[in-house]
Amino acid sequence: MTEKNSWLTNSVMPFQFEGLPIRGRICSLGQSLNKIIRQHDYPIGISKLLGEVLVLTVLMADSIKLKYKLSIQIHGKGDLKLIATDYCIPLNRSETPMIRGYAKFSSIKIDYSGSVQDMMGEGYFATILDQGEGSIPYKGITNLDKKGLVHSAEEFFLNSEQLETRFWILVHEKIDAEGKTLLTGIGLMLQRLPNIEGSKILEHAEKKGTRAVQDLAADRILSNSNWEKITSFLNEEASKAISQKKGNFSGLLLKAFSDKDLRVFVEKKFDFGCGCSPDKVVQTMSIYSRKDLHTMTNKMGKVTADCQFCGAHYEFNPSELGHDN
Repeated sequence: MTEKNSWLTNSVMPFQFEGLPIRGRICSLGQSLNKIIRQHDYPIGISKLLGEVLVLTVLMADSIKLKYKLSIQIHGKGDLKLIATDYCIPLNRSETPMIRGYAKFSSIKIDYSGSVQDMMGEGYFATILDQGEGSIPYKGITNLDKKGLVHSAEEFFLNSEQLETRFWILVHEKIDAEGKTLLTGIGLMLQRLPNIEGSKILEHAEKKGTRAVQDLAADRILSNSNWEKITSFLNEEASKAISQKKGNFSGLLLKAFSDKDLRVFVEKKFDFGCGCSPDKVVQTMSIYSRKDLHTMTNKMGKVTADCQFCGAHYEFNPSELGHDN
């Protein structure tokens, strides 16, 4: 992934290290993020936090064998009430996956800054995995804490898939030639996989007592201490990159694993998109009776609905919606 163009690209690149039970992804979020924030005109602090969640959403969705949709909903009791994001794979697999997101807050403050807990207070981080028609959505919930959003996402993988996972995310801003704010998001994800291959080699080495095989097993087995060294190094280097507003995460990755062969897979593209439609509004309103719907009309006698994600506005006659009883 060429990060010098990350202001424009929307892509996620999977990778894996040969001979080590570690896989991961690097995500670049540019145009899509700016399309989303410009629809809502949020304060910059909320826009950047929404950008972090969108990067998390892409990384998490691409690491799962996703058939339909992954959603993240972060609920809080502070001034910032909700951040919601979706990553959706179209039924037509030749079409580009879509991301969308929005935030809900109760008032306009002068300054939305600080940690997610400063803005949201007590709350929870919900991950909803929907594999489409015929499946029951899976919902994982973790509490918000001082460790931040990435810790909540890491807990999701530990609880649902028993995989140790680490995330590093940077969202920063610049001003374009027209004086408009541009945001870009960069994300790195690492996962420690079950060390089946190394365990088998070690078992064979213990039986045969072969020094060469034992050395090979030691190289293939990722100990807890080595995993902690890797993540500690990346924590330190990523903190420097964030403080210096330099999102060269691919460089950090190569530096951390300079003696290992890296296998890179094809980049996957995605873009902003919304699946709302008049038919879906009609379906949502089908739970109401026509009598109830008449109490929901505006001065023009119309029932209206607005999509929080894309801002689309829908109007209906009450007779087009609901049921008779």
